[in-house]
Amino acid sequence: MHRAFLIILLFSAFHISAQSTEKWNLRKCIDYALENNVSIQQNRLQGEILTNNLKQAQLSRIPSLNGSGSHAYNIGRAIDPFTNTFDNATIQNNSFSLSSGVILYGGSQINNTIKQNKLGTRVNDESTKVITNQIALSVASTYLQIVQAEENLKVAKSQKQITKSQLDRATKLVASGSTNRSTQLSLQAQLANDQVNIINTQNAIQIGYNTLMNLMQYPIDEVLEIEQVDIINLPESILESVADVYQQALSNLPEIRQAELQIEQGKIGEKVAGAGLQPTLSAFGNINTVYSQSGKLVTTTDDIEIFPIGFTQNSLEPVLSARNVTTVNDKAFSNQLSDNLGQQVGLSLSVPIFNGYRSRTAVQNAQVNSKINKLNLDITRNQLRNDVTTAYTNLIAAKSRFDAAAISEEAQRLNFEFAQKRFEAGASNNVDLLTAKNQWSQAQTQLLNAKYEFVFRTLIIDFYKGQELKL
Repeated sequence: MHRAFLIILLFSAFHISAQSTEKWNLRKCIDYALENNVSIQQNRLQGEILTNNLKQAQLSRIPSLNGSGSHAYNIGRAIDPFTNTFDNATIQNNSFSLSSGVILYGGSQINNTIKQNKLGTRVNDESTKVITNQIALSVASTYLQIVQAEENLKVAKSQKQITKSQLDRATKLVASGSTNRSTQLSLQAQLANDQVNIINTQNAIQIGYNTLMNLMQYPIDEVLEIEQVDIINLPESILESVADVYQQALSNLPEIRQAELQIEQGKIGEKVAGAGLQPTLSAFGNINTVYSQSGKLVTTTDDIEIFPIGFTQNSLEPVLSARNVTTVNDKAFSNQLSDNLGQQVGLSLSVPIFNGYRSRTAVQNAQVNSKINKLNLDITRNQLRNDVTTAYTNLIAAKSRFDAAAISEEAQRLNFEFAQKRFEAGASNNVDLLTAKNQWSQAQTQLLNAKYEFVFRTLIIDFYKGQELKL
């Protein structure tokens, strides 16, 4: 049993270790960020509110139905609802009613409000896409910064190893008396500088990871490690013109669609506001009934009752009359509700005559808002044009820097190899060797920086063309 338990523990530890070393590619980082980003979640919740408003507008087409009821006591002098006479008794009464109404014509306000809310949901969807693109670009930029820093770390470690090999050789030469101690001390100082470069690069990597984890809303107590990207195939030339890229961006970016939808929404808003200047025709109906404690039920029987009504003038003999016997009882609650049931149906016409110019002001504001939306589309297009032309210019410059950096790195590498051979042959001093080495190290770093800037500028252009961000 102990052996089985030990096997389970070892398997669990292996499984946890495998999970902790899982490496993330760019697409996975972007998807995680989009799933957990707070701004996107807020926008989606706003979309739920807009969807609810749309449902509410659609339900405005059907008739309304409302019920009401009351229970009250009339104390003191009050009108009896059955006799319509004043009574000083305390009377309990109830009333119940159902009412319904529907708008038959209201200047198409309901239909236009539905259209306006539908456009509102689409505008919010495009707004979510705008935020999504911004986050994806930020994640891609930070991801490449980490990859670049890790490449710089490899270069820094390689340079340190070269310096260490030279220092080991110089130490042996000093011990044998073949060279002076100055060379050894210079290489020791260079080795320390190389270690500082490694520390700075490691710090840049950690800062990049901190930024990426924050963008992704990744748990701070968990380890994140991205994939090592080996970017070899870079575009040889830029095939498309800036005008072509701009036209593709106009078709692909949600900012443009959002601005266009807002123009449509504004036009519908003018019609909604204009409905306030038109008559409203409604149909209505209601059913009501009441109960009162003073309600009585009078019943006449077949029994005859004789009663005096006066006397004769001379003999004063009583004069008698006959009538059917009647009984008076409290009228039952259910009987009163059915007997007092009343219905009403009708049409109602409301014609706006004067309301302090509120409707006309609403129309004017809606028209101004439409003009603002049109200008906003122009502003969005101009901003996109500026962004695309800037990105395109940066791409051309990055390509030129990368080509120049590649030539410089190759030349500095050959120069270092030549300087190293001269130093080993005793034809040059350590200063020339360290200078050549540092120049080659700087050229390597510049080449990496130019390479990843070129990659990022290419990603930006691909983004404007509507392509997926991937390495």
